[in-house]
Amino acid sequence: MALDTLPTEDKWLLSRLATTTKAVTEALEGYHFSDVARLVYDFVWSEFCDWYIEMSKGRLKGEPGASATGARATSQRVLAGVLDGILRLVQPVMPFVAESLWSALNEAAPERGLLSPSKAEESVCIAAWPSYPDEWVSRDVETRFARMQELVRGVREIRNRYQVDDKTKLDVAVKCSPEVAAEFNALAQFIGPLAGIAMLTAGPNTAKPKQAGGLVAAEFEAYVSLAGLIDAAAEARRVEKQIETKRKSLEGTKAKLANEKFVGSAPAEVVQQQRDLVTDVEKQIAALEENLKELKESE
Repeated sequence: MALDTLPTEDKWLLSRLATTTKAVTEALEGYHFSDVARLVYDFVWSEFCDWYIEMSKGRLKGEPGASATGARATSQRVLAGVLDGILRLVQPVMPFVAESLWSALNEAAPERGLLSPSKAEESVCIAAWPSYPDEWVSRDVETRFARMQELVRGVREIRNRYQVDDKTKLDVAVKCSPEVAAEFNALAQFIGPLAGIAMLTAGPNTAKPKQAGGLVAAEFEAYVSLAGLIDAAAEARRVEKQIETKRKSLEGTKAKLANEKFVGSAPAEVVQQQRDLVTDVEKQIAALEENLKELKESE
């Protein structure tokens, strides 16, 4: 199994594994043990479980009798190989859990390896510390998947904001450069199931439909069609209440910053936090007001 023959999602996971392993190794050598736990946790629960396993489900549904070069077999090898690496990384902070899972993995996949399988050590305690080739790291692939994750999270947030149930498929239009559109289209097989999308369109000439939830990112704008899915009048009333609450909060924070005694006696970082809060709440109010305007126009 050669790296250049792997599907994009496999290349992404291996790149993240290599990047995480390097960061964990540096944190251990610097005695930053809390960073070690955080790095391993973020990789395992977010990237491995939340993203890769979900993306690999389609390939894993293939017939058990597939050839060794088949999509199902490749995905299984990657899953076992990455889990092997995870257990080596987690052993210093969770030795008993790592050993228990290593034993179970040995029963399921006694011979494993990402590119060239070999018999695994009897115990994780005597297994070599993981180290992966620099060529596994692809900033381009990681950037593409980070952009995809930003879109999926945005669509999920809009779904939650407007209380659209998970079973309802959404139409999403993305305004972006032709290059970014091509990347989204190439990853559409993952974006659709992960975000619950019925139809995804992307391109530089995409227009925002009426009654749509919007997401603004650095390299794209996404519009989620909500026509027929929400009560515009009721949603407008809900947004008006949110704006009123945000404004009261903003007034309280501004009053605190206008108090010379507070500004003069509070630590500098606390004062800065309040100033940052003002900026953040003002942005939230502006976004809500824009949303309210669109809702009223669509009534």
